[in-house]
Amino acid sequence: MIRFHLFSLLVITFSFAFSQYNPSVQIPEEVETSTFYLDLSSGINNHTGIIGIGAMIPIDEKFSLRAGAGLGSWGTKLSGGIKYGSRTESGFGFGLGYSHCPGLDDMDLEYNNGGASVREFNVDYLQVGTINFTLNYNFVLKNEKIFFLETGYAVPTGGSNFYRVNDGGPLSEEEKVLMEVLRPGGLILALGLQVGF
Repeated sequence: MIRFHLFSLLVITFSFAFSQYNPSVQIPEEVETSTFYLDLSSGINNHTGIIGIGAMIPIDEKFSLRAGAGLGSWGTKLSGGIKYGSRTESGFGFGLGYSHCPGLDDMDLEYNNGGASVREFNVDYLQVGTINFTLNYNFVLKNEKIFFLETGYAVPTGGSNFYRVNDGGPLSEEEKVLMEVLRPGGLILALGLQVGF
């Protein structure tokens, strides 16, 4: 009798297991992702500046190395860092990076304090950098395209000597504030489109 019950239990178990098998239903294969991405992006304190191109190389399923080059308020901008986030599903990600701006020489600036007079001065933008903490949202589109929105904060590096006045100085307190506004650093707001290859 015990043998009959064991045999019945085995038959029921195997019949249930095999009834779940459906050859027309296939388990999806692992999604293959690109090995290299290029992006065109724009924004404030963006990793490529106001406008520029970037590259991303995946190092595993979620982590990628990131680089960028472009033009910003302080001249050319070069960046590198690491980014965490899915490249196959829409969602949030974050990153950490460093941007370097070599600066510009012989910049003629005008300052109007709201009165009738306009003050002109000539400055050199000295090299500066930022440490970038970012939060992004990726909208994964078809054909290895990703539209992204990015925010965060860029911590300025390089100290308080980030410009040199050549002519028209010394600067007033309001003009010093203007230089602080032009200097890379602060809130990050950016958008871009990545294409995988």
